[in-house]
Amino acid sequence: MHAHEKHIRDYLADHLELVEIGLRLEKIEYHLPNSVGARGFIDILARDRHGLWVVVELKRSRDSARQALHEVTKYTELLQREKALRKDRIRSIIVSTDWHDLLTPVSNLAREWGHDLQGRKITITPDGSVLSCEPVQLLPKPFEHRPTQVHIVCFYTTPEGRDRGWERIVALAEEAQAQNLVGFDFDRVGEQDRVVGNHALYYAIGRINPDLAELQRGLDVVPDEGEEDNPYYEVPASYHDCVAEYRASHHINRGGSLAVTIEVGNPDKFSALLEDRMWELGSARRTGAYAVSDALTDRDLCNAVAGRDGQAQVLFQGSADPRIRQRWATFTKEAAEPLTGNKDRSALMIDWFAEVTADSSLTDVRVSIYNPCDLIQTLFWGLLDPERPFELYTPSILALAWGSGLPRRKTMGALVWDGQYRPDLVKRIRMVFPEPMHYAVYRQHHEVWREDPLLLELLGLRYVLFDMELGTAAPRVTRLQVLEEDRLQHVLGPSCDSPYMCPDGKLYQITDFVSAHQNEIQEFIDEYLKLIQPF
Repeated sequence: MHAHEKHIRDYLADHLELVEIGLRLEKIEYHLPNSVGARGFIDILARDRHGLWVVVELKRSRDSARQALHEVTKYTELLQREKALRKDRIRSIIVSTDWHDLLTPVSNLAREWGHDLQGRKITITPDGSVLSCEPVQLLPKPFEHRPTQVHIVCFYTTPEGRDRGWERIVALAEEAQAQNLVGFDFDRVGEQDRVVGNHALYYAIGRINPDLAELQRGLDVVPDEGEEDNPYYEVPASYHDCVAEYRASHHINRGGSLAVTIEVGNPDKFSALLEDRMWELGSARRTGAYAVSDALTDRDLCNAVAGRDGQAQVLFQGSADPRIRQRWATFTKEAAEPLTGNKDRSALMIDWFAEVTADSSLTDVRVSIYNPCDLIQTLFWGLLDPERPFELYTPSILALAWGSGLPRRKTMGALVWDGQYRPDLVKRIRMVFPEPMHYAVYRQHHEVWREDPLLLELLGLRYVLFDMELGTAAPRVTRLQVLEEDRLQHVLGPSCDSPYMCPDGKLYQITDFVSAHQNEIQEFIDEYLKLIQPF
């Protein structure tokens, strides 16, 4: 004979201390009206010792346990509505004899739900008495083995040397608890005499489980957190958020990757390598979690290493639906990362995302951001690479929004000029970087972005957003957004009164600035090229 759920429920109602000390019964089979759906009955409604409402939902078989999540979420929502309670005033406890199918979904809901959710496993007698009622240890959040920003580029003279180097790297990485590596082969296809090794191996170290990080204490080389004195390479600031992974890279480099030379990489450097016509992407290499996953394609891993899931500091590309709130919150945060340190662009994009969020008709948003925060680099590459349009090296934003499958909004971001010619351009640049080596040092330490806003101000350049008219053969600017004195200014119409607009209603682009200062910029570039090479 098997006890009916009703008998177990009544027994627990009389012995609520088995579920939790301090619970007091409010009602058995508490009725919940529902004007928009089926009504419900809470098995046991109680209050805890702090006065919080507690929904106790009982399930005893494996099959019925699958209904628990549906019922507990419905009843908790109805109770909250009925009593006009805040989320933090309601708790839920699922009691079941079988947690085989219930543990994983309840663990997931408990992490993401706004209400406190707990589980209890009970053992019962045939007559419905409860022998034991033990708390269920819910599963922790799955560890995400995503690639970190700890990247290394190794150069080899032969493909065979690269293969041997990878084997060595994998062995050293395992010693450092870095079981998850993803690597990409690159082969030099042009100007091969200009590099030391024509066969590159670019690899990223995946996240190291914190439970394994302590095992690194036995390594032969364990740098202290924040160590700056590294004989192999400068420690990028981003590595301080990846201490265990940095230690692993240090161990690998000390142990020797058999490369003729190595360099530090980062998501933006990887993206640049992918676009470099002198290098050709070859096969991917995987270890650990990446090797056993059929769901992760080489393209997925390539995008992850390039920072297209939010780690990039310069380039971001992605899409999301504003109605899917959790993903939308993450998406807007990821898109903001390349704008860190750029006050104007950050404020403009925050405002743009707020407008899109408020428009319930928008269902799809796609954003592409390129934000090098280095005007001098833009001028170098834009003028020294005649084979590619200058615009490819300039900061840009393209933000598109759709609703019901139709384009609703097209917003672009650019670096614009106030139209004023500055004959003392070189002198103004020297106010920020007195000598070429000053710039080289800032560039080496990834600190140019700190000085870039001042340089732009001295040269009359400014970041703006502007909406483009849709559905016309010759789109025109319909709205200009700019940050003036820490306040967002919105100017409507193509004939808006702005120093950044030409008389014909077009914006003064950075290409107009370069054209107006062609001689001064060339003088400046010639001076810098005597001492440094463009990065």
